[in-house]
Amino acid sequence: MHTDVVIAGAGPTGLLLAYELGLAGVPALVLDRSQRSDEQPRANGLVGRITRVLAYRGLLDGTSLHPVAVPRFPFGPLTLELDRLEASPLHVLPIPQRNLEELLHDAATGIGATVRRGHEVIGFEDNGDGIAVRVQGPTGEYRLTARYLVGCDGGRSSIRKHAGIAFPGVTSDEVTRIARVTMPPDKLAIADGTLTACGLRLALMRPNRTATGSITITPQSVLAPSADPDVYLLATSEPRPPHLPDALTPEELRASVRRVLDTDLPITGARWLRSTVANSRQADTYRAGRVFLAGDAAHVFSAGGAALNTGLLDVVNLGWKLAAAVHGTAPAGLLDTYHAERHPAGHRAILHTRSQAALSLSGENADALREVLAQLLRHPGPLAHLAALMEGADVTYGPGPLVGTWAPDTLREHAAAAVVEHLRGGKAVLVDGTDHGKLAATVEPWGKRLDVVETPGSGLSALVRPDGYLAWADGADDGLAETLAKWFGTP
Repeated sequence: MHTDVVIAGAGPTGLLLAYELGLAGVPALVLDRSQRSDEQPRANGLVGRITRVLAYRGLLDGTSLHPVAVPRFPFGPLTLELDRLEASPLHVLPIPQRNLEELLHDAATGIGATVRRGHEVIGFEDNGDGIAVRVQGPTGEYRLTARYLVGCDGGRSSIRKHAGIAFPGVTSDEVTRIARVTMPPDKLAIADGTLTACGLRLALMRPNRTATGSITITPQSVLAPSADPDVYLLATSEPRPPHLPDALTPEELRASVRRVLDTDLPITGARWLRSTVANSRQADTYRAGRVFLAGDAAHVFSAGGAALNTGLLDVVNLGWKLAAAVHGTAPAGLLDTYHAERHPAGHRAILHTRSQAALSLSGENADALREVLAQLLRHPGPLAHLAALMEGADVTYGPGPLVGTWAPDTLREHAAAAVVEHLRGGKAVLVDGTDHGKLAATVEPWGKRLDVVETPGSGLSALVRPDGYLAWADGADDGLAETLAKWFGTP
């Protein structure tokens, strides 16, 4: 069997990549070793620019979901008071990961992708002209060939390991124990963002640091309004013991709470228990020949909120480039721009997640750091900068001041609205702000590869890549024809 692109991993990253390829007319094959999607709750929502990308792709149509600019958001143990700004630059989308996977699965398979569960990539060989892939399926081993293989198979990626790509970084010396717990309302009180129980007053939705660790408690109803009001997401962090049991039990969770708080909480039930040890790592390269890495296979972070934003934005960058290579229209070097653009973006995410981890440490030095940073964040400039870093809005793919920026935030209002509408189709867009469409003759040879939006009198003409970033604008060093050839090949 031959297919153009094989994707290892049917999590959100792999499924979104399959959708992006499908938009460009490339039906991907997605393989996942699990027989079914993971029912255990993972992420409870998306944070950052990807929330708006999904909306602009039309993937939230027909749902009640939409990106929300949040007035406040945690940064480690601190709170970003974004309502101090004229407009919050940080967006969230409250969707459990399981629901996100269902949405992306239906979208990807709806435009041609095939998802095979219970099929695991167990080896491959890049022969220069293609990839020979060995797969273990429910009835035995089989082989297939592909032009490209993308590892979206998580932090322990077998694709990354088999490709020989190094994954340097650090492992936390703390263990986090997580569960959905039930606490009866007559045993506690909630007011002004705090929970009072057993003589303790704990802040909700952010770490409460003690001398022996920390505990975070979030009402499930905050993440899912229809949830049982007695259910809470509880997480403790403590120094990592020499040996961790394979599974977390309710008894050990209660013992962890007791060690951190020096008392018990009125927990009457617990489910979806798991222990995690945070890692902060990034692959040396996101590409090895015809093999690519995206999502957790390319990077893992030491604090929540960044993994899905960064990973999903990886595949929005990669999808249209792989599709161009499959169609034979990709110019030389186009696939190399994936690593060149997304590796620095991953590094930016590592910076802010490691910073959050450092802020959560115990000790007088960490106390001083928290106090100084809290003072800085009372000022609009540092507050907006940090929120943009968490959003991913500080990532650009060019020299600026316009080229390489994200078009929906850069173009004037009416031009931006027109671009957003055309981004649904996953094609490049030329915004022609000249009178009488004077740029039409220049772009005509590339006509099948882009859409044209005429905005006469707008004062700005721009070329927008399929991922929403500006490739060219009036006044850029390169001319329009040269830029078209650079990104979309010869006509």
